[in-house]
Amino acid sequence: MNHRMNDLIILKRIVTVRGERNRVTTAELPSRTVMGCIRAIESSWQRPVNTDPVEWDYKANLGFLLSEDVRKNDRLELSDHGEFVVVDVWRGRRLLAVTAIQQKRGAE
Repeated sequence: MNHRMNDLIILKRIVTVRGERNRVTTAELPSRTVMGCIRAIESSWQRPVNTDPVEWDYKANLGFLLSEDVRKNDRLELSDHGEFVVVDVWRGRRLLAVTAIQQKRGAE
């Protein structure tokens, strides 16, 4: 399967920083744009018992070149699809395969 890396994806990363008196805080690194391939976006929904809002889940399967630095818990902003959180990353022979999810409630 031939994948074209022509989708612009904004990568946002949060890191933990040790401050004064050894306090651990989080800091967001500057966002950067990476080229990737949106392979598939799947949607599903569920309605938990005794609750009114419906929960929507979107799962995106993405591909990146092996030289790209994408890690678990990074946030990816996909054009026309919103923001996803990376839950799984694995290196193949030619491709960095990434699975990211997005969860919504109600009619968002």
